[in-house]
Amino acid sequence: MIGFIGGGNMAEAIIKGLWKAGKRDIIVSDKRAERLRYLKRQYSVSTSKSNADVTKRSDTVVLAVKPQNISEVIQEIAPLVDRTKLVVSIAAGIRLSRLTKGLGTERVIRVMPNTPAFVGEAMSVLSVAKGVKKADLNRVLEIFNMIGTAVVLDEGKMDVVTALSGSGPAFVSYFIESMAEAGVRMGLTFDEALKLTLKTFQGTCRMIQEGISVWDLKKMVTSPGGTTAEGLYAMEASGLKGIIKSAIEAATLRAEELSRR
Repeated sequence: MIGFIGGGNMAEAIIKGLWKAGKRDIIVSDKRAERLRYLKRQYSVSTSKSNADVTKRSDTVVLAVKPQNISEVIQEIAPLVDRTKLVVSIAAGIRLSRLTKGLGTERVIRVMPNTPAFVGEAMSVLSVAKGVKKADLNRVLEIFNMIGTAVVLDEGKMDVVTALSGSGPAFVSYFIESMAEAGVRMGLTFDEALKLTLKTFQGTCRMIQEGISVWDLKKMVTSPGGTTAEGLYAMEASGLKGIIKSAIEAATLRAEELSRR
């Protein structure tokens, strides 16, 4: 049985992936009765208002609560977490040391998924505590590969992961919005500009994923003295690359700050 403590949007995204894969042994707790009714109706999961009940009935417990509520939840379920329980936390910024100390177990995996989980295109990064066995890790990788792609990295890299893939969808959305608005300024309707921009992003990502380097792709599009060269020059002149790097650095530093609390 997989238990979810917290039935918010990210929990739903994971449950949806499990449900599509035919997994039905799922139980969810949440403070909101209407949320539990929705999840039960939509995915045929078992529900409970009790976090303790979910912990007792599950061999894998997913902590899907907001970071500000994690201490309360840890204190509540710690007496019920024994060596038979695998705990997975998707609470942003909560380090493994805090989880293992509070729960009294080393069978803990920390996961940073991102919002494309809602459409099955998540980038999820896992970090593991010392007591996690290979079978535990494989089980959690299987779960998160159901909602996209999952990889394992050292926890020391988790703050930059938060900046790149956690905050990244907002940064990409901002860039897409800016390109579409520029298209409107040059005479397109917003719908036309957005459609062109989205398809350009999708196609470009596909080419890079299939092995064309970002540098080679840029060369393929750029002709001497052409429109692309002029646009790239304007980007360089405005310091766009430096701005993007500064944004990632700022987000990383903020993630480090929050994780120390």
